[in-house]
Amino acid sequence: MKKLIFLLFSLGFTLCFSQIKIKDPLPTHGIFQEKKERKAAEYPGGIGTLIKDISKEIKTGRIRGARSGQIRSNAKFIVGLDGKIAKVEVTGDNQDLNSEVERVLKSMKTKWIPGEQNGTPVETWYRVPVVVNFN
Repeated sequence: MKKLIFLLFSLGFTLCFSQIKIKDPLPTHGIFQEKKERKAAEYPGGIGTLIKDISKEIKTGRIRGARSGQIRSNAKFIVGLDGKIAKVEVTGDNQDLNSEVERVLKSMKTKWIPGEQNGTPVETWYRVPVVVNFN
């Protein structure tokens, strides 16, 4: 029995530590051959301009609830192939702020520069945090 166990361990270690050197690397075809270079969508003027445009359009009179301190929302949306915003999802503690941020994003007229992958325009998810301070 000891000889059988020793033989099995010997074969196991031999298989584990044996290596084969491949002279030529395996050919890559199709999806593995492409380099996945991604470029994120861009707002004309940059993120600072986006924040300014959003803050100009938010009407704080529509937000009920907290009138002191700050409230937050996180907006997530898709920038489409045509540069328009689609599938807006807003989360946060204050439902009025969430609705207002969603309204502002859906009503934006400025088109984005769409994201790219390997030089081809693609839909891109984008996330923007929104904070409103009440003094």
